[in-house]
Amino acid sequence: MTSHARLVLQTGTQGYGILGRHAENDLEGTLDTVLEAGYGGLEIMSSLLEDRPRLRAACAERGLELTALHLFWQELDDFDWSALAELGVGRLILSGLPVASEEQTLGCLTDLRRHSARARREGARVLLHNHAEEGIPLPGGSTPFEILADETDEKEVGFVVDLHWAAVAGDTARMLKATAGRCDYLHIKDGLTADPQDPRSFDLGTGEVDLLGGWRQALGAGPVDIAVVERAMPAPDVRAALHHDADFVRSLFAAQDGAAE
Repeated sequence: MTSHARLVLQTGTQGYGILGRHAENDLEGTLDTVLEAGYGGLEIMSSLLEDRPRLRAACAERGLELTALHLFWQELDDFDWSALAELGVGRLILSGLPVASEEQTLGCLTDLRRHSARARREGARVLLHNHAEEGIPLPGGSTPFEILADETDEKEVGFVVDLHWAAVAGDTARMLKATAGRCDYLHIKDGLTADPQDPRSFDLGTGEVDLLGGWRQALGAGPVDIAVVERAMPAPDVRAALHHDADFVRSLFAAQDGAAE
């Protein structure tokens, strides 16, 4: 058995992420570097929405798929929903839902269902992305992701698991179990678990996250379609970082293929 996950890059926003502001300052040149490193698609943030026809054309010319648009919950207040169809993006990833309490988590369901229905009308599916708080049990014993999974169905929302933030929350296996069957999209990111805001740009495999273990656990919970390279902070040498992280994720693919033979 071989892995069929696609290798994708998250672009970052507001100067963060592996690319910093390279894509905003030199879109075509940056995409050439991304393609040369072997990526097949992009997960974009709102900072690249200013010239949507240019973005779509630049990706199409290079055969790079726009796999997802990633927004924060508060950005939906001013979001132009037509961007999803215009870009041909099939996934809308949402971060930062209000989940500080069980009441807050349940309280966002009405808006979440409304947003999900709106995204479907534009040809996209909503995926919920975790930070640490989505995986930490609330006083009632359930985590916010467990509540959201229990209260919705797969037609309404799917999930994205970020392996770094899941490790920070303390129980990656629990988060993957909560989203099993509804999470075929992983963020592969490294860093420190006790100090997740450390300002360094971590090469994959150099932080404290057990990425191979998380990858295997994720595949045990269901097939993974998209594996996204992500960094919290800009890389000092973008080309070298893109190649390193792409090679690292391909090593995850190879390790799984070898284990399956």
